[in-house]
Amino acid sequence: MCVDSAQPHLDRPFDYSIPDALRGVVDVGSRVRVRFAGRLINGVVTALSDSSDFEGTLAPIHSSSAMPSYTADAIAFAGQVARRYGGGLWDVLRLMAPPRVAAVEKRDWSGVDHDEQAYALAHEALAEEAAAVALDDASLAAGARLVWEAVPDPSRRHGLPIDALLSPAAAVAARGQTALVILPDARALAAAGDALVRAGLSRWNARSGGHFAVVHAEDGPAVRFGNYLAAMTGHARIVLGTRPAALQPVRGLGLLVMWDEASNVYEDPHAPYPHARTVAAMRADEAGAGMLLAGYAPSVEAMALVAHGWAERADVPRALVRTSTPLMTVIDDQKREAEGASGWHWMPGSVWRGARDALASGPVGIVVPRAGYVRATACARCGEWSSCTACGGPLRKESATATLRCGECDTPHPDWHCPECHSAATKQLRQGVERIAEQVRAMAGDAPVALSAGAVGTLPDGAVDEGFVVATPAALPAVAGGYARIVIVGADVPAGGGLGAELQALRWWLGIAALARPRGERGEVVAVGQLPPAVRDPMVAWTGAEAAWDAYGERADLGLPPMRRAIRLWGDPAIITLALSERVEGERLVRHTEVAIVPAKDGVFLLVTRRAAQSVVDALRRRQQDLSRAGEGELRLRVDAPLEPVS
Repeated sequence: MCVDSAQPHLDRPFDYSIPDALRGVVDVGSRVRVRFAGRLINGVVTALSDSSDFEGTLAPIHSSSAMPSYTADAIAFAGQVARRYGGGLWDVLRLMAPPRVAAVEKRDWSGVDHDEQAYALAHEALAEEAAAVALDDASLAAGARLVWEAVPDPSRRHGLPIDALLSPAAAVAARGQTALVILPDARALAAAGDALVRAGLSRWNARSGGHFAVVHAEDGPAVRFGNYLAAMTGHARIVLGTRPAALQPVRGLGLLVMWDEASNVYEDPHAPYPHARTVAAMRADEAGAGMLLAGYAPSVEAMALVAHGWAERADVPRALVRTSTPLMTVIDDQKREAEGASGWHWMPGSVWRGARDALASGPVGIVVPRAGYVRATACARCGEWSSCTACGGPLRKESATATLRCGECDTPHPDWHCPECHSAATKQLRQGVERIAEQVRAMAGDAPVALSAGAVGTLPDGAVDEGFVVATPAALPAVAGGYARIVIVGADVPAGGGLGAELQALRWWLGIAALARPRGERGEVVAVGQLPPAVRDPMVAWTGAEAAWDAYGERADLGLPPMRRAIRLWGDPAIITLALSERVEGERLVRHTEVAIVPAKDGVFLLVTRRAAQSVVDALRRRQQDLSRAGEGELRLRVDAPLEPVS
């Protein structure tokens, strides 16, 4: 049995007896309550046996779930993930299954009956879209592993080619296997569910069953757990979900599809911090399943899988790129200077005229990278940035009449005066989406202006059919037929973004551009900002995959991730020194030929060759358990940690 404990040295199996009242109920994968160190805690049964090596009297299981929440294969795979990331089995099992609902467990989960014809017909309906974007769904259904640089959906229903992504999933389901479709957010889940329903499939529910299950936290405990069990027991052959779906137990896994795999939302913030892309690749390896990693701008990590021969690159014909994507224009400082004074407005005059003219043929999107009202201010007389007297953070405003407040510590500054010239007047810098929306309403005349942002409400896809839509990047809704024009205000690369910031910025802007009409229908995306060539050139040419491939080559030359794996260690200096004294393959880590040590805040980064990485992780995990057992201090580690600047 695996018990719920944060102590590394307790990450091992414990034996308990099954009382007569629970015989026939407790099984492998059951969630139980047991007495441990004088108190009742949670546990998961990992194996059953007629005997035990424990010489004393075994404590009995106190209570058990009505049915298992895990399969034996799922528990074994959770152990592989825990080892890969240097974590505990309990932590992975906790991430794998949602909280149990007793009433859901008591339903009859035994009978599984599938409508094979429905999946086959759904594949026929979806395959046309896959062919339109040059995606070979037949090879995926047969077990191929592809990294696909996607082009926008020809139907322009959503901001992603959802029908093409689901076509191989339906083909796999028609063969009697299960397909996992991993998506970044609720909007993508809604688009996928809509596409499957249009193809003739129904969502699973407890009353009438169905063809596909949706595992999503926003559905509520009972619905979420019911769909989890439906997927685990084989009642649904297509499973849609967000990040946790990469760990979802299923029967006969035949395909994993992951959309926008470069998104940061796939990095789990909870220990042991598994990444859904890596977990999905591990599952494909274990099951011999096909895999599709897709996005408008694939990640460097996906290109590493291609470079290592694990996956193939699915190139899109350039002719298809030209006919499917909008015209991309960047208004940099040189072009703004040539335009004169109006070019230095947040919305240059030439860009505004083009946006107004485009309204005649459809909606126009205005994307603002910053949320809120005004994110920073400065003295209106001398230009000195206004900063907090308590912590030095930037002063911002939440509305036109609001008091200046610190963006770091939230201290109000109703009587702020410039420390240089003593003026009390301020001007706005780094205007947020709400302030930009105010100005667009003043400039737009009779044209309607809609605002979509997390703080004020996100508009659903299809909610707008005319006028301007001012939105943050993740909140821009898709419109029928695509936007006539999209303007990105203040397009840049976020400061302090670390390794890969340029590729993340490229991913943002290509994802926005996919919502515009193709250039053949006079669709255009205008980015106002000074973008580095590493972002500007692939954005204009729509070559996100090539940019990621080049970035992988540069990192390989420098020995940076993903060519090497990054392991972050932090704790007391004495503990770090002790950890670096561990021997791996006869060499201490501090002098190991395949380990580079880089200083970091409160610890170090180890850049380890992929060949030696698992041995290093195993050695550090053993040291972590020894320290925990002896109570001599805490060593914390994170495998595949993002590299950060030295503080």
